[in-house]
Amino acid sequence: MSSVGQFSPNAFKRILTSLNSARFMDDTGTIEYFGQKAVILRADVFHLIHKELYRLSGTAANVILSLGGRRVGTEEGAVLLAKARSVGLGEASASPDFIQMALEETNMGFGKLSILSLDKQGGNASVSISDCFEADSRDRSPHPSCFFTLGYLEGVLSKLLGTNVRGIETSCVSKGDESCVFQLKPQESIKLK
Repeated sequence: MSSVGQFSPNAFKRILTSLNSARFMDDTGTIEYFGQKAVILRADVFHLIHKELYRLSGTAANVILSLGGRRVGTEEGAVLLAKARSVGLGEASASPDFIQMALEETNMGFGKLSILSLDKQGGNASVSISDCFEADSRDRSPHPSCFFTLGYLEGVLSKLLGTNVRGIETSCVSKGDESCVFQLKPQESIKLK
């Protein structure tokens, strides 16, 4: 990975590390993550919430999770950009190196993210996640199942790429694939069937 201006990849890592630390507030019994109040849930709790949403609302559950993920991703993308600006990165925050490191090094518990391809000018990205928290290899499905994660990637990449992106999950552990793979591109380039 190359450096951007005066900032090396190690400088990017330090910035991201300073941003992504969890703080346990013993005096109040709370946790802060990204400067926000947080709660830690086991992945199976998320699966139970998804199943209950699905039982109550059918496939609308997938839309609800996707929209929630997109909102979270959008907010976290804004936090990453603000942090980069506050430490003097300015336009370097829009570099492919920064975007790649922001996704791969900001451990949010989604699994191990890897950028397979990134075209900042075109607004396209391909992301692989091994061990995705949302995919369950024991609960097989003929369809991808990582709706929250896809929404999150749409939101964070929309902020970091500076264009509104949407995506699809092309491979999923829940289908028996080795990892979950997401293809994202500008919303206006997506043709409705």
